[in-house]
Amino acid sequence: MVINTNITSLKILLFFEPWTPVIDNSIVHGQLIDTIDKIRFPLKPLIIGTVTEEALSYIYGAWSEPVSNILYYALAFTAFHVNAFKTLKRFPPDKSGDQRPLLYTIATEWVFACSTRVFARKTPSYSYVFGYPLDFDAWENMSYCNNHACHAVELPFLFETAWPNTTDTGRWLSKSMATYWTNFAKTQDPNKPEIVPVEWSRTIIGSEKYIYFQNPIQIEADYMKDDCDFWDTIGYKVQDF
Repeated sequence: MVINTNITSLKILLFFEPWTPVIDNSIVHGQLIDTIDKIRFPLKPLIIGTVTEEALSYIYGAWSEPVSNILYYALAFTAFHVNAFKTLKRFPPDKSGDQRPLLYTIATEWVFACSTRVFARKTPSYSYVFGYPLDFDAWENMSYCNNHACHAVELPFLFETAWPNTTDTGRWLSKSMATYWTNFAKTQDPNKPEIVPVEWSRTIIGSEKYIYFQNPIQIEADYMKDDCDFWDTIGYKVQDF
């Protein structure tokens, strides 16, 4: 895991996912993507998605000071091994001297958004991207998330726990999300029976539409396609040294 500015484990993804999947208190062993890839029977429909700046809080929480080029190179080789040169060619160090914004962009794509696309292609799914920052003060000591859509920011809106504090726009967004999810729970279709702001299309390979939760709510397509196509060639596992 990564703690403060030190690498204490070469299993770098443990930093992003400290909890292991369980079903009825039984640990699910192996890589989830590998498991899904090997399944040969129909999977249940699901809603699956990500937020636009998933990894920001992890990166800025780990490094309170700017990340140097040298540390950036070290992290690239730790994570990507033989693919490090290819990754660094696509994502060279930023000229600003602080590589944290680049790190959280890479981690957001590789750990969250693009691996989510792999999963969404294997099962009937409705995909979403959430990009609406909290519009009230709730981050406390995580001020770097102010005005950003950090990991799990959609949950207060989805479960309507932000209702007393958020703006009229936030309440509208929250109600809309709750309606989509409730519809899906009832019918496996987020668009019915209750009326929704826009029709949410199912994800289909070749026309990978998703709903973008912002103001206004929109239907868009091919989220991060070029970068995700690149990460597909790299893969989504970290090998031990």
